[in-house]
Amino acid sequence: MTPPERSAEPGLVSSSGARIVLLERPGCHLCEEAAGVVSRVAALTGEEVERVNIEADDELARRWSIEIPVVAVDGEVVAVYRVNEEELKAALVRGLRRPHPLFGAAARIFRRG
Repeated sequence: MTPPERSAEPGLVSSSGARIVLLERPGCHLCEEAAGVVSRVAALTGEEVERVNIEADDELARRWSIEIPVVAVDGEVVAVYRVNEEELKAALVRGLRRPHPLFGAAARIFRRG
């Protein structure tokens, strides 16, 4: 039995197929900090990132205007305002349907106890 499909909030699902979406706006210093963290994690994991300027879309600007930056993985919000590198990595691992080469070996080691 498959779980029912959920509809994600506006902007959280990538239009390019990337697993990580960063909602931001120009001139936002927290957004630039978040972009640095997200870029580092993406470089480590090989994930794609879609950066979305909320000011380019009225609906996104209305919904997320005071909550940026927002980071979503697979359509789920994992960070608002500040992004923690370890928490982002953990969110990517939780969402994987197949083991990622970087995290697969570590998961096997932890399972052995």
